[in-house]
Amino acid sequence: MNARRLVPFCVLLGACEHGAPFSPGRYGPDGPFNPGPVARLTFNPGVDAAAAWLPADGGILYTAQRVDRADDDRCFAMMPPAGGGIFRYVCRSTTANDSIDVFDEAAVASDGRIAYVRSRAHRFPGRPVAPDVQALVVAPLEDPNRVRVLETLAYLAPSGHTHQGVSHIRWLTSTRLVYLGENVTYPRPCQFCVRDTVRTGIEIVTLDLAGATPVLASVPTTDSASSVAVGATSDTIYFTRNGDSRVYRHAFSSGQTATVYDFAAVGIARDVAFANGRVIAVVGGDVTYAVDSMNGPAQVDRGGALHVVTLATGAETVLGDMASRYRRPAWAPDGARVTAELWVNGVADLWLLEVP
Repeated sequence: MNARRLVPFCVLLGACEHGAPFSPGRYGPDGPFNPGPVARLTFNPGVDAAAAWLPADGGILYTAQRVDRADDDRCFAMMPPAGGGIFRYVCRSTTANDSIDVFDEAAVASDGRIAYVRSRAHRFPGRPVAPDVQALVVAPLEDPNRVRVLETLAYLAPSGHTHQGVSHIRWLTSTRLVYLGENVTYPRPCQFCVRDTVRTGIEIVTLDLAGATPVLASVPTTDSASSVAVGATSDTIYFTRNGDSRVYRHAFSSGQTATVYDFAAVGIARDVAFANGRVIAVVGGDVTYAVDSMNGPAQVDRGGALHVVTLATGAETVLGDMASRYRRPAWAPDGARVTAELWVNGVADLWLLEVP
């Protein structure tokens, strides 16, 4: 071939030269679609719930309903700490199968382990009201399916109560969990209505997982608890009670329980969380508490307003607006932001709210 004919070809190659290839990493959007002091993080047609923050502000982990899958699994999803595209999904199976698998109530430890509730129910011939099997488990965050089963549900607690559900899981230490033991009922609001799921707190429990056999202990004075959060040290927890407007503090070392704040006429307090001397709780809104002659106490909760209280001064602030129906706030590691579920017509999305 004539060398002169190679010149245009070589020039063309030079014009199309590319730089270094992209290195591995996250290339999705790193912020919410609508940034601001109150920003929506998820737009899933299904339910996004139970958010937890990854260590060192590494992102937000939550339970996402996979409406894109025939089995309707609820998996773990992870997104950047300021919102944006999901950078990781973790499900029980990679493709749809004949069961409905749910990962829920995640609590992430500083050393990269995750405690959560894992359940499974059959899809055929018809979906059951309650899970077929469920358990409280712990696993490494890099592989949440490599679990150690801590307790299968339902179980008999040391207090003699039967716990059919578990929620508000928190790490007290690297070898000790604290959580809310619950009664779960499935009432039918009317003769032809779909059954509802009502989870009502019974008491707070600690679980020591240091040994080969986990050890449970019911926390005294926490009967009828509706939520729990760890305080500034592992010696202190904050909690709320069914049908009650107050937030309580319990010290393990002294065994003493005290009221730290009363929302009074604002309404029933629940879903408490603590950070940097402040508590946040869901208060008032669409919540009822009653004692049923057949099913016992039941607190039906469809969300309320987010109230932040500085414990040293009693200063109280409302996040968002009073008309919104939030649930399950979770503090960011910096104590300046919270995630929360916002419920509308039976579906929840996650929102990020700045705390003044």
